[in-house]
Amino acid sequence: MSNSDNKPQILVVLTGGTICSSTNEEGHRYSNANDVKIIDHFNDLKKEDCSPFCDQVRFERRIPLDILSENMTVFRWNELLDDFKKVEWKQYKGVIILHGTDTLAYTSSLLSIALAGVPVPVCLVSSQLPLDHKDTNGHANFRASVELIMNGIAPNVYAVYRNSNGVIYAHYGAELMQCANYSDDFFSKSMDTMVADSKNAQLVGKPFETDALLLDKLQSLSPTVLRLVPYVGLDYGSLRLDDVRAVVHGTYHSQSVCVERSKGAGDYGNCSILKLIDRCNQRNIPVILAPCSPEAFKYESTGDALNHGAMYVYGMTNEMAYVKTLIGCALYSDRKDLEAFVGSRINHEILY
Repeated sequence: MSNSDNKPQILVVLTGGTICSSTNEEGHRYSNANDVKIIDHFNDLKKEDCSPFCDQVRFERRIPLDILSENMTVFRWNELLDDFKKVEWKQYKGVIILHGTDTLAYTSSLLSIALAGVPVPVCLVSSQLPLDHKDTNGHANFRASVELIMNGIAPNVYAVYRNSNGVIYAHYGAELMQCANYSDDFFSKSMDTMVADSKNAQLVGKPFETDALLLDKLQSLSPTVLRLVPYVGLDYGSLRLDDVRAVVHGTYHSQSVCVERSKGAGDYGNCSILKLIDRCNQRNIPVILAPCSPEAFKYESTGDALNHGAMYVYGMTNEMAYVKTLIGCALYSDRKDLEAFVGSRINHEILY
């Protein structure tokens, strides 16, 4: 795209979600990215609180997806990644991605790995309410993202979002956790050091740790990772493992899992994770416990699972552990290579 007026350019990628939604006569929301006026609102010079960069930026729009984010799938992610492969990064000052809140933490984790190495900052922007609602935070999140980019925040993937306390945070995408039920707030490990000024947002940020763009190596993601959340009564014998390449298994609060050896040291039932590990070992499928640190060996139960063949991963969010395993399965066919990739550090994953 030519830029005859020499204004700095920001690429705006619309994927749908509440921030791109409209409301029909019955009051139901549906994604409608073609009708989003967020750029017009930002450039409205008549507003009293107009940004210093109003009408000072050329925005280019792309709409690779137009779905409510709860409808995101691995195949939709492939569409998004394929579209990013066409981007000429150096012609932009930065990139803003409009995305729904429901799966924001998963997509931000994905892009924190896939886009690590791009030469510009990438900001994911969401909204807790449609943009035409008086209490929406979408416009404030978009404005802060533009200002962060224009003021020179380091190339990385960020999720820029105003919580209910009125503070706008620029979360590192690799650290973002899912918004809890009954809440409109997002949290991450470094958020207290990433507060964006609401008048003219400025932050230094941390640059990508690599120049090698993994996006170029990714062919296609496949839904071959089974993610499990522990709960009382989980029956491992009932799970299908056909077409599964890896299992990412959560832990309880104490980084523990059920091994259920009540019938004797060498006997356990279908509610024991050892049953799952046995089944996976027969198929050469890694079972990855996340979060789980070496200190978890202190618990007899977790130590039992790890000694039985499970792999532990610590220092990343649950969302990142899943997404990283998914990407690893797309990159590697060998189990050892996959496990090494999942256990490595990429682009400011959180470390405790």
